Amino acid sequence: MSGNHEYPVLTRSEHREIFRAAQQSGPVVFPWHLIALLVAFLLTLSSYWVLMLESTWACCLSGLLLANGMLMLQVVLHEAAHHSLFRSSWVNAVMGWFAGLLVLTPFSSYRRGHVAHHCFAGTMRDPTAAPDAPRWHKGVVTCLVKLHVVPILYLGGVYVPYLIYDSKSKSTKHKLEWCLNLLEIILLQAMLAWLLGPVRYLIVLAFAFWLSAMLYEYLFTQHQHVGLLPVPRSNERYSLREQQVFSRSVRMRCAGLLMFFNLHKEHHLFPSLPCCYLPRVHHWLQQNRPDVLGFTSEHLGVLQRRSDLRIYAPSEGDHEG
Repeated sequence: MSGNHEYPVLTRSEHREIFRAAQQSGPVVFPWHLIALLVAFLLTLSSYWVLMLESTWACCLSGLLLANGMLMLQVVLHEAAHHSLFRSSWVNAVMGWFAGLLVLTPFSSYRRGHVAHHCFAGTMRDPTAAPDAPRWHKGVVTCLVKLHVVPILYLGGVYVPYLIYDSKSKSTKHKLEWCLNLLEIILLQAMLAWLLGPVRYLIVLAFAFWLSAMLYEYLFTQHQHVGLLPVPRSNERYSLREQQVFSRSVRMRCAGLLMFFNLHKEHHLFPSLPCCYLPRVHHWLQQNRPDVLGFTSEHLGVLQRRSDLRIYAPSEGDHEG
C-alpha cells in the first residue's frame, strides 16, 4: 500500500508527530478509564444484588444492568489487553483476567488474538476478519444480519474468534492456559448460579449476554471494520500508520464511559496509547489531516444500522464524497 496515492496515509514523520503531540500536551486530568472501570463493576454487582430480590421485575432489571455491565467490561478487557488501563502490566493482566471471567472470555486467548488483530489488520491473517465461505453460509449470515436482532457480526467477528484463538495455538502452554481459563469461567459462573438460583441466573445471564452482544454490535462491530477487511493485497501485514484504511471512527455521546472505543481509527494508529489520549489524536487529525480522519469513517446515530454491511464483498474503502 505504501506509495499508493489512492489512500490518504500518514507519513512516518506525521505519525511520530501525533504521538508526541498526544503525550506532550500535558497529563489527562479526567480519569475516564477509572470511571468506566468503576461503573462497569458497579453495574455488574448491582445486577447480582437485584437478582436476589426474587421477582420477575427484579430479573428484568438485573438482566438490563448486567447487559450494560458486560458491555463496559468488554471494553475493560480490551484496554487491559493493551496494557493501557494501568502502568503495571501485572495489574492490567489481573483486571483483564477478572473482566474475562464475567464476560465469558478467556483473557489469555483474547489478548493474543487481539495482538494478531492489530498485527494483521487488512489481511486474511486477522482472526476477526470475515472469511470467505460456501454460498449457503453466506446466505444464512445475510439473513441473520437482516433480522437485526441476532448479534451475528459480534459473535462471528469478535466473540468466537477470540474465544477459540488459543485453542488453535501450536503452543502447549497456551492451550493449557486457555483450558484453565475456561475452567475458571465455568467455576465462577457455576458459583454465581448456586448463590443466586440456577434457573433465574442462567436466564438472566443468557439475556444479558444477548443484549450486550447486540449493543456491542450496533455501537462497535458493524462500524469498525466490516466491509474493509480483508483487502486482497500481497502484503503480509501493514504498518500501524497504514491501518487507518481498515478501520472507522464514529461519533458517540458520553464516549468516555466506553473509553473512547468509538475512536477506532485513532486506536489502530496508536494501539498502545491509553484511551484518554485518543481524543487528542482525533483533534490533531481534524486540524492537520482531515482526509485521513474522514476516509472510510461514518457518522451514524447510536444504534443506527449501516445501510450496506457488505460482509462478503469487502471494498478497499467505502467512503463516498
